Amino acid sequence: MRDKLAIIGASGLVGEEFIKILKEENKFDQFEILKFRRNRNEEEAEWSLSEDLDKLRECKFIFNAASSEAAKSVGALLRDGQYLIDNSSAYRMDPSVPLVVPEINAHLISTTQKIFANPNCTAAILCMSLHPLQKFGIKQLIVSTYQAASGAGKEGLTELRAQLKADKGATLSTNVFGYRLGGNVISHNSAVRGSDKEAPGFNDEEFKVIEETRKIMNLPTLPVSITCVRVPVERAHTETVVLDLEQEVSVEELRKIYRDQAGVKLVDEAAKNYFPMPLEAEGKREVLVGRLRKDPTLSQRILFMISGDQLLKGAAWNAYQIFEVLLQKISIAER
Repeated sequence: MRDKLAIIGASGLVGEEFIKILKEENKFDQFEILKFRRNRNEEEAEWSLSEDLDKLRECKFIFNAASSEAAKSVGALLRDGQYLIDNSSAYRMDPSVPLVVPEINAHLISTTQKIFANPNCTAAILCMSLHPLQKFGIKQLIVSTYQAASGAGKEGLTELRAQLKADKGATLSTNVFGYRLGGNVISHNSAVRGSDKEAPGFNDEEFKVIEETRKIMNLPTLPVSITCVRVPVERAHTETVVLDLEQEVSVEELRKIYRDQAGVKLVDEAAKNYFPMPLEAEGKREVLVGRLRKDPTLSQRILFMISGDQLLKGAAWNAYQIFEVLLQKISIAER
């Protein structure tokens, strides 16, 4: 009998990508797949999270590509032998829940753990570029992000596409981003934190990246400065990174490190001005890293840029990698 795998939010961007990966990795037919959404849609033969909890209790594996509220309700119902891989922010900063990027901390995946948190897309992509440099000692991190519309889901993509097709002066919906994103650049559309919260003046996206990067990298006091921006790009995020290290490292050594790093692709051809671009990152599982250089006045400061598909390494592909490692560890435990 096949184990049951529930996908909550199966009709969203991340849920659809997760299903696509299962098929590409020849896992789809190995499991009985149950697609869940908030309300039952008979035409798509999906189950309702609110009405069909008994069906959810039958599932050994649950992937949440929906809200934090959905994750919390499912997490509270988990029994022994059930596993939740959660793409929301519900459990990311819970000390009892591992926040996993498998290339960095797969050792945290255990068969005795019921819940695994999938990181914020921007943090996951960023940490892939930081991890191979951790041996040089990371002292300080400064990041600027250029984030795609897909981070706001199907509604964000639909809004951007409509704006890009319309005349500049046309009146169009700005319900998702608050302002016109097409032909524009705006501060990230998450709420700016008030004086009653930690890191006032930063928006919630920036605060997530700071906190999650520290947790993933196991550097709880790392100084991180970040500005998150939305750009009129469909689905791949780009980030520029300034990194202060404890040890000096040459650009040639950096190139070799990134060439050899799993999950990363070096894109660094200065003669062609060819560096990471979101269009080239789209649809790729790797994070593109390039524009490698050293600060001319600070010998231990390096600068570079990265691009990564926020629906893949930033979400569905990273979740699948967690799932794959978990399956391997369950298999070993059951021998």
